[in-house]
Amino acid sequence: MKFFLFHCWGGDGKSCWSGWLKEQSRVQCPVSSVLNPDFPETNSPKLEKWLAKTRSLVPRFDSSDNWVLVGHSLGCPTILRLLETFDERERAACIILVAGFAKDLGIPEIRNFVDRDFDWEKIKKKAGKIIIINSDNDPYIELAEAKRMQKLLGAELIVEHGAGHINEGAGFTEYPHLLEIIRALAGEKKAK
Repeated sequence: MKFFLFHCWGGDGKSCWSGWLKEQSRVQCPVSSVLNPDFPETNSPKLEKWLAKTRSLVPRFDSSDNWVLVGHSLGCPTILRLLETFDERERAACIILVAGFAKDLGIPEIRNFVDRDFDWEKIKKKAGKIIIINSDNDPYIELAEAKRMQKLLGAELIVEHGAGHINEGAGFTEYPHLLEIIRALAGEKKAK
């Protein structure tokens, strides 16, 4: 398995629980690679630049590599847009969208990530398992958005109770529950 972590708007590869997850996944999961880059111009992000950064690190997400793509907040529409670019030989084994969204939240700085419809059918074809994790009291993203995405993607939805935006402001500098989910995925892959 290989992991690619996509951080949030205004964040970096160590924001929230990302740095912690990178280290823990190396220790506790059978992974061959964990990528956790700092995306460019994080305070005024541009989708094209975030996708270019991704492709500079991984030109092809070969299906045999068992890629697990994990996004937090703005990292989630980034993953969805990335999957839309996959060719016939590319596929992610799993995507995990934490505090994710796929609609305009009324924030001009990040609108370019969600300013057109998503190709939901292609996204579903290019991702094996899809897990959505949202909180029931996120101040930025209503749980209804997670439920909408769940329906469109045929995803598994996990609701964290009282977890806010699942970020540092909500006390998440570590995220053991997410690590448990990833360890279970690794176990599934190992059993196959």
